[in-house]
Amino acid sequence: MRTTRRKLALPLAKGQLWKINDAYIQIVEHGKRLIHYKMMKNVGQRGVFTHMSAVASLEEYLKANEARLVKSGSSA
Repeated sequence: MRTTRRKLALPLAKGQLWKINDAYIQIVEHGKRLIHYKMMKNVGQRGVFTHMSAVASLEEYLKANEARLVKSGSSA
């Protein structure tokens, strides 16, 4: 069964930094179905845990919160 999903203007990639209202999300690793990311209040904040989520869930979250791309990452 195929499902369709809306995509962001740019595909998620390792190293990207996204800005949401009062927080930042940095993509740490991008797999086929799962993505590892850090959510922090300030850029470069230390001691932040890495979270894991489904790629589609994070894309949906970024789109719902009107995230803006601050720094682009690698395409690999």
